[in-house]
Formats: sequence, C-alpha cells, structure tokens
Amino acid sequence: MKHNLTEMKHDYQNIPIPPELKTRVKQSVAQAKKDSACAADAFPQNRHKATHISKIRRFAFCGIGSAAAAVLTIAVLANSSANIAHAMEEIPVLGTIARVVTFREYQHKENQMQADIKIPEVQVENKEGKVLADATEDMNDAIQKYTKQIIAAYEADVKAAGGEGMQDLTLDYDIVTDNDKLFSLCFQQNIVMASSSLSQKIYHIDKTSGKMITLQDLFLDKTDYQTAISENIKTQMKQQMAEDETKVYWLDSDVPEWDFQHISEDVNFYINESGRLTIVFDECQVAPGYMGIVTFEIPTDVVQDIVKDGYLK
Repeated sequence: MKHNLTEMKHDYQNIPIPPELKTRVKQSVAQAKKDSACAADAFPQNRHKATHISKIRRFAFCGIGSAAAAVLTIAVLANSSANIAHAMEEIPVLGTIARVVTFREYQHKENQMQADIKIPEVQVENKEGKVLADATEDMNDAIQKYTKQIIAAYEADVKAAGGEGMQDLTLDYDIVTDNDKLFSLCFQQNIVMASSSLSQKIYHIDKTSGKMITLQDLFLDKTDYQTAISENIKTQMKQQMAEDETKVYWLDSDVPEWDFQHISEDVNFYINESGRLTIVFDECQVAPGYMGIVTFEIPTDVVQDIVKDGYLK
C-alpha cells in the first residue's frame, strides 16, 4: 500500500499543466478581488432593506476583504481537479501559517427541514512549518464543541417538529484575519424559519504565543478597555442615526432595558485589513433585525494607551 501511495503522489505532482489552466486560475484570483470591491461599493445601498424570507440561503460575511475573497476562489478551484491544485503552486501565496481543511460536512433534509453545516479542521504552523500542537488542538476542540451544539439544537428542532416544521440552517466559515500576529476564523450561521436569524462566532489564535485569545488579551492588564470601546461605539451609533434616518440602534430609547450599555468580554471581534479593531454584533443584538449584523471599526487612538504592541495599527 505504501508503494502504491508513493506512486500516486509522484503521478499527482507530475501532472502536466496546460498553459490555459494557469491563466484561468490567475484570472479567477483577479476577478475575486474585483468582485469583492464591487460588492463593497454596492452594499451600503442594500443593507437597510428589511430581511425577506426566502429559500435562498444568505450568509453574513464578517468583513471579508479582497484577499479573503481570492482565498475562497482558490479553495473552490483547488478542490475541483488535481490539475488546478498543482497549477496553483505557481500563484503567489496569499499568506497564512494556518491550514484550514473541511474534513466533515453535516447535511440533512427531512420534508421542509434542512441543514448544511461545514466543520473545518485547523492546523497551525510556525514559519518553519512546525505544527503548533497546543494551538491546533485548542482551536479544533473549540470548533467541535461549537458545531456539535448547533447540530444538537437542529436535531432537537427536527424531532419536536414531527415532520411538520420548516427550517433552513446553514453554517459556513471564513478566515477574517491572517496577519503576522493573529489568525481569526469566523463562523457564519443563518437560520431561516418564519424569519431569518444571523449570528456568528469568531475564534482567534495569537501566532506569537501559539494560544487562543479573547479580546481582553489584546490589552494591558487591569485596563478598562470595555468602557473605552463601548463609549466610542455609542458615539458612532449616535452619529450614524443623525446622518441616516434609516439606521436605528437601541440607544437612549423608550425601552432602557434594551439599550446598548457596553460590550461583553466575549464580544465578537476581528482585526480588519487596515489593522483596526472591529467589533461585531449579531442580528437584533444592538439594533432591529432589518439592520442585520452590524460592525464598528474602533479608531486605534481610542485604545492606543492600553493596547499591547503589535495587534493594531
């Protein structure tokens, strides 16, 4: 068997690559970047519309830039044929020391109940290619726990519905931060029933320490980062509502218990391509459902005196 596998590997690595195939792959990367830019321009015109229930699956992408869009295109092409995967060896690397592989996909359909859940496995390596065992294990354990909870909840719904329910559940993932300091993996969950519910979960690995981290780990010990960030978010909310009447946030409202007070310790966040901290709120968490998932980019000068070196720009 080992001999056969060796021969198969040799044959795979020596597959001839048609010139037109290399061109196609490179064009796909360029097109992905272009499409991402166009989507960013178009998004402000559509983000205020109320969510409509449909059979079309929608995903709440967490601030994905053009590089991430190119990664998605390459991933699709790489899985489609050996020729394409081999041709990609000559494409400039987009930059990552963490490998993400979808090793399992949970799919189920029963009458009007259906689910499509992608469960990735992460392998974290240092720049020399050595696997960081603790970081890899911690990340995969967290992913397994999170996805098992979602599957269990869905299966409970199917059982309770007794074949009469209607639900469309999707769970996908993307890399939202991959720089010299951080690797962040974002899960996007969409549940469509009588209405649509969008939520997400973001996991982070500090590439320097090789450990999973939370927002608190970005800041110096015993500093009130929550207040500094929360006050800036409130300022942004007020400014956005003053400039655009279609935007509504739960702030200084007639229902004080609904109002946004401050971020929690486990709030979702990522570092965007500009090197700035971005706070993410699920649908209906700080605004009406039609606002969808909302994000706030925090100016670095707001936290520059309390943030640790290397995380923000």
